[in-house]
Amino acid sequence: MQLFRVRGIPVRIDFGWLLVVAFIAWTLASGYFPYVLPARSAAAYWVQGLVAALLLFASVLLHELAHALVAIRHGIAVGGITLHIFGGVSQLDSEPETPRAELLIAVVGPLASFAIAGAAHGVGRLLPAPSLADALAGYVGAVNLMVGVFNLVPAFPLDGGRVLRAALWAWTGRLEAATRIATWVGSGLALVMIAAGIVRALGGDVVAGLWLALIGLFLHQAARSAHALLHVRMRLAALRTEQVMNTAPALLESMGREIPEPDQLVSPRDSAWQAFLKIARNGRGRVAVVDEGVLVGVVTQRDLQDVVTADRDTRVAPRAA
Repeated sequence: MQLFRVRGIPVRIDFGWLLVVAFIAWTLASGYFPYVLPARSAAAYWVQGLVAALLLFASVLLHELAHALVAIRHGIAVGGITLHIFGGVSQLDSEPETPRAELLIAVVGPLASFAIAGAAHGVGRLLPAPSLADALAGYVGAVNLMVGVFNLVPAFPLDGGRVLRAALWAWTGRLEAATRIATWVGSGLALVMIAAGIVRALGGDVVAGLWLALIGLFLHQAARSAHALLHVRMRLAALRTEQVMNTAPALLESMGREIPEPDQLVSPRDSAWQAFLKIARNGRGRVAVVDEGVLVGVVTQRDLQDVVTADRDTRVAPRAA
């Protein structure tokens, strides 16, 4: 669900985000705030917990926005920012062109988190203690410090893993090889996190242990998906939509009856990767290929899947079903 735009960048949340906001609010209302601000009502603790949870995700948004703005500065289009159960992600439409650009895009996120932590700490020192504002500042400072440190772990696709990929890319001169190594490292560290979480849960700290294991599982899957997506991107970026579009009369007639939105249109000269991105965003499973106002073809999700699974050396031409 899209909430708003920042500098033209769509900011979205998924359903899991609502669940984790409620979970964080509950843990803060039942633990942190009663400890630092005793003798308050349960309702007051819940309000404070909800405000703190929202401040956490505002911080995550600033972290991701830093990535997005630096990416745009390096000529990379940003499809949006999504806040989800494990934090947030900036959706870049292409890979950085150089290891230096990759490094700058990666490190600016943790730097933003450290800047927020420092600002919160500074504000907290100016406020009377104990007070609600002081407790909130302390929480925001501590959690942003942890977010910054955690993201520097060299587990791709975390920011630290991207820093590792930038270094490997600069060393080997090959983005795909650097990505493969970085994802191996990321998957290995993720498996260590899963094992540590299980051990911690069996030792009695069930909530923290399960949470650590879930984060490790998420990172493991994300690392594998990132490497697979790079293969898809490199394959499709080398092709134009006119090389993969479907010209079946029945499909053209069906598409011609619709009034397509901008995210359902590509030109014959756009890359097949652009078609892939628009299909992923519009949820329709296809895009229209329009040349000077005339519908000349349709690219479907199945068409792109066929291209990706085909032999790399196979040349794909326009076809009719």
